[in-house]
Amino acid sequence: METIRILHLEDDEEDYIIIRDLLEDPDRQAYEIDWISSFEDAKERISSKEYDICLVDYLLGQYTGLEVLKYIKEENPHLPVIIFTGRGDDDIDIEAMTAGAADYLLKGQIDSNILERSIRYSISQSRTLKQLIENEKSLRAAEQFALTGRVAQLIAHEVRNPLTNVKLALQQLQEEIPDSKGSYSGLFELINRNCNRINQLITDLFDSTRFNKLNYEAVSINDILDETVELAKDRIELKKVKIEKLYEEGICKVYIDKEQMKIALLNILINAIEEVPEGKGVIKLMTNSPNKKCVVIISDNGKGIDPNLINRIFEPFFTGKKKGLGLGLTTTYNIMLSHKGTMKVESKLGKGTSFIITLDFASRQ
Repeated sequence: METIRILHLEDDEEDYIIIRDLLEDPDRQAYEIDWISSFEDAKERISSKEYDICLVDYLLGQYTGLEVLKYIKEENPHLPVIIFTGRGDDDIDIEAMTAGAADYLLKGQIDSNILERSIRYSISQSRTLKQLIENEKSLRAAEQFALTGRVAQLIAHEVRNPLTNVKLALQQLQEEIPDSKGSYSGLFELINRNCNRINQLITDLFDSTRFNKLNYEAVSINDILDETVELAKDRIELKKVKIEKLYEEGICKVYIDKEQMKIALLNILINAIEEVPEGKGVIKLMTNSPNKKCVVIISDNGKGIDPNLINRIFEPFFTGKKKGLGLGLTTTYNIMLSHKGTMKVESKLGKGTSFIITLDFASRQ
């Protein structure tokens, strides 16, 4: 049974001790409580996302529980909050629930059963809501990506036909115009070169959004990550990047197209290598299996992504680099969708970025 981590904001030590004692039954759920008596001191803990739930006293020094609740919802919106008060007030109760509190309890009327039930239900509701939101985001992203694919097909058809006519006309001009002094050769070459470039851009866009036929096999995700790192070995050594592997040993196999998955993971890994500082870069590769799903996390200590841009990084031709077409992550996202997987990105400026990939395990080993 997992240990539930609790952040308890309470300026009265005796009240903290009462809550701690109510949750100390060794035969029941295990809890780990971090007690903080000051809201200011708790801010960093609130943002850390290492807690399952937060218990907040309604009167916390100069702050009210509603003020603390508002801050928590802004900094860590999926952290469930239970507000405690020494006296009942229906107006505050309603206001707290409207503001996003998971529950509102009177200190003198709770016992271990009431408290445990409230904690359990609050966490369950929060996780369910978070999953629903993530599912909705994934669905919207998949729909948007499918639309991008249809647009790419339309562009490929509507642009390539007139582009072919331009190239045919160019060939005809080259044959009919005598150019002994070469006065037009530079212009002919310019037109031809840019026609080829447009055609290649269309091809790359079409390929990055097209769902390819996959050759499935049951393989170890840990082995796939090791092979991906080997493909990027020269880049890693050149920039002196430290690779930390935090794999779950004996993790079940996934049913994937091995080569396609390596392409997807390599795109993420190369992006991470390019973003971390030379000689000080650290990239962590993690695998685990929560909720019977295979989760892969690739995180770096690079400069991070602007919050205003993070929702655009999978768009075709969107890039923050001086060189590159901005199709690498588009291809990666396409491969994940083809595998019916999900991918999300978490990033903080100046601290780094994490790509979190979720895949189904192989149903047949």
